[in-house]
Amino acid sequence: MSLFRIPACLLASLMVWLAVGTVAAADDEAPEVYEKVYLTLPQALGIALPAEDAVEERVLAPTRAQRRRIERALGRKLPEATWHVHRSHREGRTTGWAFAMDEQGKYYPITFIVGLTPDGAVRDVAVMVYREKRGDAVHRRRFLNQFQDKTVEDPLMVNRDIVHLTGATVSSWSIAAGVRKAVVIHEVLLREEGSRP
Repeated sequence: MSLFRIPACLLASLMVWLAVGTVAAADDEAPEVYEKVYLTLPQALGIALPAEDAVEERVLAPTRAQRRRIERALGRKLPEATWHVHRSHREGRTTGWAFAMDEQGKYYPITFIVGLTPDGAVRDVAVMVYREKRGDAVHRRRFLNQFQDKTVEDPLMVNRDIVHLTGATVSSWSIAAGVRKAVVIHEVLLREEGSRP
């Protein structure tokens, strides 16, 4: 016989409390996905690249040495093995590059496009898909216009040359990190090709 017995009604209440607490804890860790689509890929390419030019998609697969250079410049390891890039061209000459990026937000990735000039300066940035209920102010021009004309020579970091948005601090860091990644990838893998067919 047990010396410690819990009444059945108290045991049932305890089990309900534990179940609700477990669900609430899971919600705090990763809330339900909330997806707001601002732009489709064709719409985003229309912003990032000259509208009148032909566009082709390419896959960039860096060598081990190139990957090390990119990671050293960014100060972090990269999960991607390859990157998809869109090249706009006219009469055989490159007129721009566009990178569709996924960078981790607080819980879920933010999808956005980074348009670059042939020599690697930021032409424009636009948020395509935002997946959380808070922090989506980063899709506004007030924030994104800060990136225009920045190059690999710029820090492209919050609190250095980019001002974060209150209430969207993590998202601000994520967008800045993705833009920096695009200009570094361009510098390492595409710069020599910028004005060639």
